[in-house]
Amino acid sequence: MSEDPNDSADFACTPCNQWLGFRLVQRTAERVEIAQSVRREMLQETGVVQGGLLTALADAAAVYLLWPDLADQRTMTGTTVSMQFLAAALPDLGELYAVAVPLRIGSTVAVCESSVTQAGRLVAKGTFTFLVRDKR
Repeated sequence: MSEDPNDSADFACTPCNQWLGFRLVQRTAERVEIAQSVRREMLQETGVVQGGLLTALADAAAVYLLWPDLADQRTMTGTTVSMQFLAAALPDLGELYAVAVPLRIGSTVAVCESSVTQAGRLVAKGTFTFLVRDKR
């Protein structure tokens, strides 16, 4: 897989990606991989990574699967997300990885699937739907 250096620069300059500590590992039109280190402030009351943060990681991968390839006059808006939390993401098991792949990319609707893993374990899986349209 190849990675466009401009994609990496745009990704790294995005404030939310910086704040959450996301790192673009690899990107093609067919697959995006993002990594995130687990930090203490990401843990909820029982000591596991909070689910909304796992959703944000999965969403960022899905967005970056589509956004860099949009024509200049096009934009996208998320319309639906469905997440399944399958195992706890723990502070001592290392980095989290989100991998997004397209399920269907049409002219007005795109659907992507993101899987979040940690130490080879499937932690969460999500489906993300986006409306793709002309800018106004």
